[in-house]
Amino acid sequence: MKKNTNLLILGLILSALFYSCGKETSYENNIVPGGLKATGTIEDSSGNCLPIVVRGTYYNGIAVSGDTDYVQLTINVKTTGSYSIQTPLANGMQFSGTGVFNSTGLQVIHLKGSGTPVKIATTNFNIGLGGLTCPFTVSVEDSTGHSSGNNNSGGSTDTSSIALNKWQFVANGHTYSGNMMSSLYVKLASNYTFFGSMASGSKDTAFGIQIQFPGSSLDTGSFPTSSLGNNFSLQFATGANAGNIIYESNALYQQTVNIVVSSYNSSTKVISGIFYGQAYDANDSTVNISNGKFKATVTSQ
Repeated sequence: MKKNTNLLILGLILSALFYSCGKETSYENNIVPGGLKATGTIEDSSGNCLPIVVRGTYYNGIAVSGDTDYVQLTINVKTTGSYSIQTPLANGMQFSGTGVFNSTGLQVIHLKGSGTPVKIATTNFNIGLGGLTCPFTVSVEDSTGHSSGNNNSGGSTDTSSIALNKWQFVANGHTYSGNMMSSLYVKLASNYTFFGSMASGSKDTAFGIQIQFPGSSLDTGSFPTSSLGNNFSLQFATGANAGNIIYESNALYQQTVNIVVSSYNSSTKVISGIFYGQAYDANDSTVNISNGKFKATVTSQ
């Protein structure tokens, strides 16, 4: 068992100090002042936002690639220096960029996208600099019929190809798949558990995922196993090895499997999602988990 290590991700690390239109210096929620930082503005002489252009195509449940999915941000640089800009997280994704301005005047930078969009929706973002907040929107489309194969996090992203009450994933070049045995949401605890058997019908191996929802209802979202209550496992279920792991990831481990609930229909009670990342095997070696999918009819109590 690996040492219990919870990786804390420090999100708001924006460290560019900007001035705009003679206003007093304003440290917005995404700017941290510091020495030798660039100064500038994202508004023109009339007080209007300079161009912000969104590039790429975004699908729910498909991880964003910073190489093709990014935002072009125009900044009027007043003094040279380093910059670090990051938007708040919205709908499972955000945009960030770091670099150095070696000259003043209008400069175009790229804020690379990251994360996995959760919902099919027009998602609003804001960048606040020098007392002015400039908005932009990202349109997240339906991922049905689209798949990126192995995305930059190692995960298949299209759940339309998996049948109801089935699960699957790939590890060490082998595809594991099977049938649902239990798909239970406990309302009082806001906890969902999917428990499955192997496709061969063998009872000696069991698959499971568990999600602890932060709210009071089952909902879509991204749930990393680094958070307490979120778990991924494949383990022996019978015989002398019963209870021993084959692959596992939870808050006790440093490596993380990201479980994404892509959709939930409250009328049909059908939940579907993907999972991908890294887990440990019985020898505490790191194993890549990819192409993880599940779809099930939820019962609740």
